[in-house]
Amino acid sequence: MQFVKTDGWEAGTSALSQRLKQELKQGEHVLWLVCGGSNIAAAVRVMDSIPQEASKQLSIFLTDERYGAVGHTDSNARQLHDAGFQPKDAIFVPVLEPGFTLEETQERYSEASKRALEHADVVIAQFGIGPDGHIAGILPHSPAVTADEWVTAYDAPPYTRVTLTFLALRHITAAYAMVFGDAKHRALQQLRDEDLSLADEPSQILKALPEAYVYNDQLGAT
Repeated sequence: MQFVKTDGWEAGTSALSQRLKQELKQGEHVLWLVCGGSNIAAAVRVMDSIPQEASKQLSIFLTDERYGAVGHTDSNARQLHDAGFQPKDAIFVPVLEPGFTLEETQERYSEASKRALEHADVVIAQFGIGPDGHIAGILPHSPAVTADEWVTAYDAPPYTRVTLTFLALRHITAAYAMVFGDAKHRALQQLRDEDLSLADEPSQILKALPEAYVYNDQLGAT
């Protein structure tokens, strides 16, 4: 895991964009895991940089979603769409589909994610990290930290979350986390300097991946 201190989003966005384009240029079938929240604008810029032709080899899955009706205001997919995210010729697999219960949504996304993660040549993930150290939809000491499925769902007011689990995240080839703001300082410091349990700080999963880069405005490499 590598910490990269930078003044703004450009360095992380550029690095993620270049990595995706490099893998696609080499003919790899790439799975890109996209998060919501503060990373949405960065995801839009990255997608805009990918050539139309190259996007045919790209599949895009959300790391997590907020359960509800398709297109509801708090949906990560809706917020990506509203921000101008255009998948071009990539396969974009939504979490939410009309008419499915929470349990059915979890099962369907779990099956789809398992297939995608096992069959992709390369899995590139984009993450944010919360002030509490959460990553994707995995909150500290939530049911998600002990889930043994590929995707789990649980209530965490104000949202009901559907998220990839640690089982799924361990299939990532390279992760690019972009984490900015004073509120994230403690979580970043703990991630860099302490070996905490995944239950205490879910973002510690980054240390278990082959490659992980944490672009932030506060801490550099030790």
